[in-house]
This record gives sequence, C-alpha cells and structure tokens, in this order.
Amino acid sequence: AALTRRAMASGVGTRPVLRGVVFDMDGTLTVPNLDFGVMYERCGVPLSQDLLSAIAQMPAQQRETAEAVIEEMEEEGRRTLRLELGVADLARWLQRHGVATALVTRNSARTVQHLHTALWAPAGLPEFAPAISREDDLPPKPHPAALQDIARRWDVALGPELLMIGDSPSNDVGFGKAAGVSTALVDSGRRYVEGGSDYGADFVVESLLQLPRLLWQNFEIPGPLGTNVPLLKHPAPAQTPAAADGQAPHGSAVNA
Repeated sequence: AALTRRAMASGVGTRPVLRGVVFDMDGTLTVPNLDFGVMYERCGVPLSQDLLSAIAQMPAQQRETAEAVIEEMEEEGRRTLRLELGVADLARWLQRHGVATALVTRNSARTVQHLHTALWAPAGLPEFAPAISREDDLPPKPHPAALQDIARRWDVALGPELLMIGDSPSNDVGFGKAAGVSTALVDSGRRYVEGGSDYGADFVVESLLQLPRLLWQNFEIPGPLGTNVPLLKHPAPAQTPAAADGQAPHGSAVNA
C-alpha cells in the first residue's frame, strides 16, 4: 500500500508546487536484468567495494578486462530492457501537467540512449532532460551534486518542489535528502537488502501507479489541468416541450 511519511505542506494551508521529478533507472524505470553478483565476481571486485571505483584503480590490462565484462553484460541488458509497471502512465501524467523530468543513473550513456530510443520514444514520451549517466563528470549518488546540477539547469531552487524517485533507500532516498528535495521510494524489496530502513522517504509505494494520486494530494500541480484550475460549470440542458410533457420525440426508439 502507498504510504505518506510526512506532511508535505510548506506552510499552513499551502503545498509545494511540483516543479520537476528526477528518476533513478534500474528497479525504478526499468526491470532489473543484470546480475551484479556475477558482474562483481567476473571483474574480481568484492561486493563490499564500489565496482566502478575499484576498476578505475586497477592496472591497465586488468582494468580493460573488467571494462569488457561490464560492456558485455550491459549489452545483454540493453537487449532485454523493459519498463516497470506504471512507468509510462506516470510519465504521461507528468507530461500532461508540464512537469519536467530528469534521470540520474550509473548506467552508461549508451544504455540511457537505448532507453530513450527503444522504450521511451515509442511510448510518445520526450527524453529526460537532463539524463545524467556515469560518463558525466559528477560524483555518484548519494552525493547531491547531480541534483544540484539539475536544479541549476532547470533554474529552480533545491527544495520540496522537486521530487526524487528511486528504489534504493541509501542511494536514491539518501541522494534526495542530501539535496533537500522530496523523496519517493519504490518499495521493490531492495531496502531489506540495505538493512530494512526506508531512510524516511516522504512516500513509499509498491508501484509507480500509486504516485499520481499521492502527488495530487500533496503538491500543487501546475498547468491548465492542475490543482488550482476551477471546475467548469455548465448550465443544465434546456428541456424540450416533448421532454417536459413526458413524451418521446417523434421518430425515437420508443415510437418505433
């Protein structure tokens, strides 16, 4: 079930305006399809270490071998990549309301481009802007630098009006909290691998399909279809003389 962790209002009777949403990729947008245990083992790196940092410190020949393993496994991952349930629906909902979207992942730029061309464009969705991958010269999550860079590019302030969505309490929720933005945890079960805590995420959901309702309830949604648009009132249709008399119009099915 969906759960709201804390009141999102920034003051009495007010809610933050949802300015932008930042997504994690594996386990959030896409179904996990890489066996990282096998990848670490084939690269000769203990699971307790950061894989990419460990490879960067290897001698040249060993580093090239490990990088080839990663590329081989990631190529297979691209071939079988598919979206998680509810992803396209949430993305369309955000698009209709004019909410900016970005991506922060440790996947390669090549994998991000495959996501855009093979899964995102066919669904009629615009590319994430920006889409930050491991080739970008920014510290990895949970360091807040990538969120700071996104806020600068969007020309918005870091704060509760931005939302970070991911499936890792430490890397995604911790990332959002380090930058001071709102956070949503997709509870795929990964948190139990990381100790069980949800890191105090503002929202915990089992599926992204649950988020639009929670966002509508806890944020001001911008745009012509947003939360501040008054409901349109239409006058009741005028009754025809025949309808007023309780008579069926000539040629209706009642007279047939």
